[in-house]
Amino acid sequence: MAHIIETIYRTSIVDTIVVLEQTHQLIVDCAVSSQKKISNETISWGINTKRLEVSLPYGELQIGKSNEKFVEIINILATTERTISALKWLAQNFPRAIVQECHPSTSDNPDGNDIVLIDHQDNILARCEVCDVASSNASQNKKETKDLKNLGCENSTPNDLVRRFIATSKEFALALSSPKRKWDNKHYKYITHLTKDIDQTILLEIVSR
Repeated sequence: MAHIIETIYRTSIVDTIVVLEQTHQLIVDCAVSSQKKISNETISWGINTKRLEVSLPYGELQIGKSNEKFVEIINILATTERTISALKWLAQNFPRAIVQECHPSTSDNPDGNDIVLIDHQDNILARCEVCDVASSNASQNKKETKDLKNLGCENSTPNDLVRRFIATSKEFALALSSPKRKWDNKHYKYITHLTKDIDQTILLEIVSR
């Protein structure tokens, strides 16, 4: 299945960031240009805008589709921006790591994650799930539950050398790590890592309680 931004495999973190930033800019340019098609007719404005198609230069950089709905592009670009911020933080903390896989649009590998870092012997160093949840509700769409499952932390925190992260928005990260949650009932806790980007992406590292 094709994605707006195709998966990146076995590349340095720095090169992955460069390709994603360039692809992101190309899609933004297309999305901004498509706004000229938005109708001024108000009765069906929401219906029509929801169905607005954005033409994309399929095959350029990591673009894997020739068109996509405007609203879907907004969601994908927001997640991509979080992904880029996460990769910049990971580059500082895993300077010799290789990106085994990076799924900016969606994780199509049932055994993979949005970002997986490995060393030069193919040992996994870090796994990261990325989301841009615009909510201060920790149970929003059961996203935390899904991410913990994808990271192998559904029932326990694995006792291995792999570091596991959820990269997300500031408001969702604060909700997930809130001291008001019932932590006595959980097998994990979060260590908060702040990025330096203007979007205030936060990486929550999952560790045992």
